[in-house]
This record gives sequence, structure tokens and C-alpha cells, in this order.
Amino acid sequence: MVITPKNHFKQYPFVDREDHIQTFKEAVNNIGQKEFSVLVYHGVAGIGKTSLRKEFIKYLEAYNQKNKNQDVTLSSILQQEIIWTSIDLQLDKYREKNTFLVTLKYDLQEKFKIDFPAFEIAHAVYWKKTNPEIPLRKDNYLLFEGNNASDDLFEVVSQIPYFGIVPYVGRFLLNSLPDHLRKWWTKRGEEELKQLPEKEPLEIEEMLPYFWAQDLNNYLKNSSKIAVLFIDTYEALWVNHRDEINFRDEWIREELITRLSKNVLWVICGREALQWKEIDNEWDKYLTQYEVEKLFKKYCIEYLEYRGITYKEIQEAIFCGSKGVPYYLELSADTYGKITKTGEKPKPEDFGNNHQDIARRFFRFLSTEEKDSLKVLSIPHFWDYDLFKYLVKEFNTGYPTCNYEDFCSFSFIGKGESNKQKMHQLMQDCLQKTQVKKRPDSVKRIHKAINEYYGNKLNNIDIKAITREHETALAESFYHAKESLEAEDLLHWFVVASDPFDRAAFWQLIVPMYEEMLQILESKLGPEHPDVAIILNNLVRLYRQMGDYEKALLLSQRALDIYEKVLGPQHPEVATTLNNFAGLCRQMGDYKKALLLFQRALDIREKVLGPQHPDVALTLNDFAVLYYKLGDYKKALPLSQRAFDINEKVLGPQHPEVAINLNNLGRLSYMVGDYEKALPLYQRALDIREKVLSSEHPEIAITLNNLAALYRQMGDYEKALLLFQRALEIHEKVLSSEHPDVAIILNNLALLYTQIGDYEKALSLYQRALDIREKVLGPQHPDVATTLNNLASLYYHIGRNEEASPLFERSLKILEIKFGSAHPNFKTTGQNIKALKAKMEKK
Repeated sequence: MVITPKNHFKQYPFVDREDHIQTFKEAVNNIGQKEFSVLVYHGVAGIGKTSLRKEFIKYLEAYNQKNKNQDVTLSSILQQEIIWTSIDLQLDKYREKNTFLVTLKYDLQEKFKIDFPAFEIAHAVYWKKTNPEIPLRKDNYLLFEGNNASDDLFEVVSQIPYFGIVPYVGRFLLNSLPDHLRKWWTKRGEEELKQLPEKEPLEIEEMLPYFWAQDLNNYLKNSSKIAVLFIDTYEALWVNHRDEINFRDEWIREELITRLSKNVLWVICGREALQWKEIDNEWDKYLTQYEVEKLFKKYCIEYLEYRGITYKEIQEAIFCGSKGVPYYLELSADTYGKITKTGEKPKPEDFGNNHQDIARRFFRFLSTEEKDSLKVLSIPHFWDYDLFKYLVKEFNTGYPTCNYEDFCSFSFIGKGESNKQKMHQLMQDCLQKTQVKKRPDSVKRIHKAINEYYGNKLNNIDIKAITREHETALAESFYHAKESLEAEDLLHWFVVASDPFDRAAFWQLIVPMYEEMLQILESKLGPEHPDVAIILNNLVRLYRQMGDYEKALLLSQRALDIYEKVLGPQHPEVATTLNNFAGLCRQMGDYKKALLLFQRALDIREKVLGPQHPDVALTLNDFAVLYYKLGDYKKALPLSQRAFDINEKVLGPQHPEVAINLNNLGRLSYMVGDYEKALPLYQRALDIREKVLSSEHPEIAITLNNLAALYRQMGDYEKALLLFQRALEIHEKVLSSEHPDVAIILNNLALLYTQIGDYEKALSLYQRALDIREKVLGPQHPDVATTLNNLASLYYHIGRNEEASPLFERSLKILEIKFGSAHPNFKTTGQNIKALKAKMEKK
């Protein structure tokens, strides 16, 4: 058995701060007397705010234990159990609203088994909208864990086929909900959550604090408990944002504190007093602030005696040098311990007479192995035994890894996130500054080694099983990569490392990293470097996937300008950017611009890559889709056929790109009325996709939808309905409820119900398709015109002519603006208007 020293330095009682502990006790006893209660403890770094917070938590634990042992006849306030949770904002990720709320939720669930049903449903909608390609399953969505209530809720939510979570539960699953969730749902759940499916992801994110607060309020009310919520290192919210000091914490102040009930006490620890009264004088009623000052001499001496330091002159020297600041008091005690271990007798002159001198003398008595190990361990944000062992061996510090506990027993090392060890910020800053000044290359090598350590954890990730540990590994690896790699190497590393998260649709995680990468490359390489264009192109794709077309549009033009200027107008990268830009314009309904961009991309690719290159086929296919949108099937058909011929020859007959070409050829054959030709093309595309892709892949749904439309047109309504329903189920489960592809299937289903005479169903489906298209694509998009025309035709068919007329007119106006009078849809809508007018004149 390995024998390691016991942790001597962290078992002594907390001394002094009785006044602050008393103010905290009084605030706890007064919970519920004010509308909001916020207690702030502020003071310089190292003054002991975090230790004070830990003492508060010990008091709460003792408070609850005492109440358990009390007689039931005691006053109700004494019998109120207190729940609590805490979060330290020193870690960057906890300053982000979503992570902040989820972290507190996990802690409260683990410690007190608290349900957060509204927050969990809202967060599930938010997650699914920001991860549209990933099915909602426990192995890839980790919010529903921690207790049986969450398991029950997940079983409900995971059965819902799209983001109509709220109405679906309300209509079909209410009776199957557990009692504790049914009661919540009946009281308020449906009314408050039913609006979420129609909202954008950013809008839902803004609402998450509200649902979190409502869940906690509901729990406190039903359980008759009170809560204390701690936030430490509060000043980290405005690191590098001093000019936004009252803006950076606005969401905590306005979206959380003011929404929680009076049965909640907030305790905030930071370096500065809060300035909320400058924003609103009303905060003077609810905000109580105390400065944490240096320890009185009496308590410093008491602490030193606990540490075995009894010699009066040494006590005096340590007190004078530390000036009563706990961090330096403890560091001096650590120095005393190191001296006595050498067998020497400590003397007063061994201890510094100011803070800087205390740190310098502490290091004087450390062994070389300890110094080198501390320097190395000052670089990571936190560490566990594995990282400690890796770094000690990698940099040959000579420190015995079996003495890990002894190493972590220094007063400035404590437990942080997930029980990992972390160094006090003052010691970390001191060690890092010294190394950067004396040996900057050494610091860089440590960063590089830590980047490699976390990078190894990212190898061969299964994108269906990404965990919070993987997310942490990417975040830490990214931080250390920035500190150790040159700009070009950083770009290559980041694109590769973030790719699994990209494919798994963890876009909320990687987009801020991409945005930071853009700033780094612009600063290091200049705003017109080709590597900047690579990041721009990737950001364009991410913004497109998240539905932020306006941002994508700006970056697309900028990427194109860089490539044309630096690489020349005929470079393949220019063609790729043109093709992506054209696809974005097509999505936004700007077909004229898309036409010009696709043609340029095709000209470059054919000239530079040759006419049989798969990239040429890609542009040909995209070009064909554009002509299909324009209604010019004669131009679309040869382009689609040529793309198919290239891909089948170069990529092979079973390649997914071949399936795309087959699907498009089938769609064109369908549009020109050649159903017999369309059917085997669709079937072959479906066979390839079902073989290569998962059963719930959106591309399978696209082919199912097209096959269903074909069967509908051929009069086989039963088969068409089954295929439409399967396609809709896939899209609603995998994509956002507001995705344009969902609107396509809804539109086609409405056509089917019209043909079989179920007009009420058809009307509701058309209306839903129209709502989606207007919101996502804009009111002037050609697809909006299509749905307007179909809806108007149905109104005309069932005799509701007054409702049909304005819809026909609006559809015609959109088509005229977008395509002119030669487009087939313009002619069809025009004929419909004439027929309607004739019908109305007869009356």
C-alpha cells in the first residue's frame, strides 16, 4: 500500500468573521420578509470570501440537521428546511446563461431531488431547435438525469414527434403523466409553454431563466421550504468588460432575482460592491452589502496556534506581514510547516514583512521538485490525479506522484469543479507572471502539452454519445491551443477538433469558438488572409444551419471578396464560396442573384477542375434545383442528368450524392407528368439512402415525401398518406418545427386531404405551412406564394370566395415580383383569379 502524508493544513476551524456569519444568520431568519433579498460580501483577492461562503453552507447544513431533531411544536420558521446551491464564476463557461442554469439545476436535483419540469421541457425545445439533426435521446441529451421525475418527464418528451411538445402532451399524454407532473401541467404548464414551438432559439434562451425560476418557486411553495443561492467570484462577469459592469449581470438581476419568490436569499461574493442602486434606487431596499476586511489580530493568532505556531515573535511577524489577509496568513503558515520539515527552527526573519515578500520567502523553502511542479500546475484551470501525473512526468519535475495528496494540501490549493483541484487565483497569477517573464517558451510548452492531453480525449468521438466531459475537453483544449499554437496551426487544429461537435450539431458550443477564431486570425494574419476566409465560410455554414441568414449573408460576401483578391477570381476556393453563397441566396428566395453566382461557380469548376469532377456535379445539381424553383424544367432536367452521370461514374452507384441526383431527376420527371419514369428513380434513391443513412435521416424523409406526392397524383391515396405520415414523423422528430421542409410536407398533405374531401384538415395544414414559411422565409418568398395559392384554391373550392380573393391576389403579386409573368405558377394563379371573378360575378 502506498503511504501518503495526511492533509494537515485543511482541518483547522474557521476563525473570525463572526460578524459576517451573524449577518448571514439574520438574513436567513428574515427570508420572506422582503420582496427580494440579496446579501453581498465583497473584498480584495485573498481576503477569504470563498472560505466565508463555505462556512455559510456549513451553517445551513447544521440548521437543517437541528430542525430534524426539533419537536414538531416549535415555530414554523424553525421547521422550514433550507435548500441551497452555489456556483463559482471563475470558470468561463459558468458565466453563460444556459450553462449557469443547467449547473444549478443539476446540483439542486442531486442534493434535494427538486423537479424542474417547465425548465426541462423549455430546454428540450431549445436544445432540439439548436440541434435539429440529432434525435432527442438520453445518450445525446443529458439534461434529463438525476432523479425519477426527470426520467418520467423524458419518457414523455422523447415520445413527442416534433416541437409541438406542449399541445401533444396536453392532448394525448396528460393521463399518462405521473401525479407530480400532471398536477404541475394542469395548473400552469400548458398555458406558459405552448408558445415555445413558434419561437426562435435565441428567444427561447431568453425565457429559460423564467421557467427555471417558476419551477423553483413552485417547489418552494408546495414544500414550504426556503432557499439560499450562492454566487462566487461575481466580478468575473465583467472581466475585460469594465465599461459594461451593470450590463453584464443584467440577466441575473432582472431575469432571475426579480422572478424568484421572497422565500429565496441570494448571497453574492466578489471583489467589489454592486452598483445596482445607480440603475434603480429601489434596489436600496433589497441589497445589503458588507466589506470583508482583514482579520483582527486576535483571530490571526488563534489561527496560527491551530497551525502549531506558538512562538509569539513569529506570530507577530506573520501577522504584520500578512496584514490580516487570510491568503497571506495561510501562506506564511505553509512556510512555517516547510521550515520545520527540514529540521530547522523557524525564526521571525524567515517570514516576509509584506505580501510580495511572503510569497518570495515561501518559495525559498520549497524543494526544486515542488517549485517546478507548482509552476507546471499553475497553467491548467484545474486538474485531477491523471493530469497531475501526466504533467509531472512530461516535464520531469521529479515530484513523486504517490505524494499527490501532500501536494494538494497547500493552503492555496482547493477543490473546484467535479472535485478537481484548482489553485488560488493569486498564487496562479504569481506563478504564471513569473514564468512568462523569465521563461515564456516553457509556459508555451506546458500549454501545448495540456492541449495534447485534452486533445487525446477528443479522438474517435462517437457523435451520438458526446458527453459533458467531451465538451469540457474541447473547451480546455481550445484554451491551451490558443496559448501554444501559431495561427495557421491553430486553425488546422480547431477545424479538426471541432468537426465531431459540428457533425453532432453542437453549434451553440462551437460557434462562439469560431467567432473567437475569426478575431484571432484577423489579428494575427490580417483581415484578408485566406485562412480568415476559411473561418468565414465555416461560420456561414453554421449560421445557415441555425437559420441566421442575415449574418451568413454578410460573411459570405466577405469570404468571397478575400478569396477573389488573394487567390484570384478563377481559384477553386472562389468557386466553392460562390456555390455556397448562391445556395444561401436560393434559400432566401433571391433567385436572380443565385443564378449569377451558380453560373460563375460552374464556369470556374469546369475550367479548373475539368467537366467530370464531383464538384462540377455539385454545382450542376444545385443549378438544376434553382431552375426547378424557377419553374424552368427544361433547363433543369439536362443539368440534373449530367450531375447524375458524373457522380455515378466517379463516386459509384451507391453513393449518397447519387441518391440526391436520382431524387431530383425523379422530381423533375414528376413535374413534367412522366410518373412512370419518376417512380423507379424515387425508389432507387430511397433504396440507397436507407442503405447508407440512418432510418431517421432527413434525406430519407425528402424521398418519402416525393414518393407520396407521386402516389397521390396517381390516385393511390392510401399509400400516399402512409408515406407522407412517415416523412412528417421523421422531419418533426429530427428537424425544427419551423423548418421549411416540414412546411413542404404539410403543404403536400393538405393537397391530399383536399383530394379526399377532408377540407377542415386541409385548411389547418395549409395554415400551419403558411405560418412556418412566412416566419422562416419571409412574406415575399416564392414558397409563401405557393401556399397562398393552394389555400385560396381550397377556399374557392368550398365556396368561401371572399377569403380566397385576397390570397390569390397576394400570391400573384409575389410571383410577379420574383419571376415575372412567364413563370408557370404566375399563369396558374392568374387563371385561378379569373375563374374566381367569373364565379363571383355570376352571383
